[in-house]
Amino acid sequence: MNRTACFQLLLPLLMAGSSVSAADIKVACVGNSITYGYGLSSPYYESYPTRLDTLLGNGYAVSNFGVSGKTMVHSNEAYWIQKEFTAARDGLPNIVVIELGTNDSKDYIWPYYKGEFETDYLAMIDTFRTLSSKPNVWVTIQPRANNASWSMPDTTISNQVNPLILAAALKAGTGVIDLRAAFAGHGEWMQSDSVHPNATGALQLAKTVAGMLSRSPIAITKSASGLVAPAGYGYHWYRNDTLLPDTTQTLATSVIGSYKVSVKVDAATLSRQVSSTYVLSNSTGISSSQSQRIRVWCDASGNIQSEGARDLSLQLRDARGQAIAPTKIHSGAYLYTLKKGSQAVQQGMLTVLP
Repeated sequence: MNRTACFQLLLPLLMAGSSVSAADIKVACVGNSITYGYGLSSPYYESYPTRLDTLLGNGYAVSNFGVSGKTMVHSNEAYWIQKEFTAARDGLPNIVVIELGTNDSKDYIWPYYKGEFETDYLAMIDTFRTLSSKPNVWVTIQPRANNASWSMPDTTISNQVNPLILAAALKAGTGVIDLRAAFAGHGEWMQSDSVHPNATGALQLAKTVAGMLSRSPIAITKSASGLVAPAGYGYHWYRNDTLLPDTTQTLATSVIGSYKVSVKVDAATLSRQVSSTYVLSNSTGISSSQSQRIRVWCDASGNIQSEGARDLSLQLRDARGQAIAPTKIHSGAYLYTLKKGSQAVQQGMLTVLP
């Protein structure tokens, strides 16, 4: 085994085990050679996960689980059978970014496995979601890659692979990071193989991912017309984690259930953000006048305070959508839910300034 190959195998373990605090938000970057950092002078220091770790700053620990040449489908080059996939799961991440699909486009793979691609993609999303850490999963739209000597045509990536990645994301209700749009018109960010980012491109890729991971959480609100999504450029609604046919900003419904909405965040890309869960019930066990008197805030010491919330329980979620204890908190944006028994009474957002 040559030195480069050995270093690639050790990389995820080194990053995952170095200076990770129990309080850190653990980010697992799952992917192929684009994630690993193939062709860079020093993948350990120049790859996008390393740059992402720097961009996200204190409180995050990013690990690189990229493996060159691997596919999403269960081919003989599948990512599923790599020890990095096992290590990514064993690390119990809080956020997972899946960057796979480029190698699936190869002429000797795609014609034989394309019927399994979306199913395998959904299975990988579910595999991570069922971890005890309940990570927030993001998927990436693959950037342009065109190399005839590697049997890798960009027409397959653009017209077949990426549409199936988006379809899987919409079915599963995951966030989407559009790497293709981010790299459009920037050939100077690519290596000469027309597949892998150079050092500048890896940094730009990290900035694109960081920009989506750092967005403030979004929440559904309720109006007289129904459930309302935050403003965006496209909407897909979910009830009890099942995709609904509705694609408008306001969902006219009175059906009891847990709701989420996927929002397209701008007009020029396919990037999407998924809201926190909104629980719609036919009875809150509390009068509307009483609900209007409930107030939740954070005092100067970082302690959660409430007024008029007697006999109600308070639940907090951070920017990752993870539940946290409603005790002293740090600066940032938080979503809160007041419950009476199992019924949601009131939801809202707390913004704690530094």
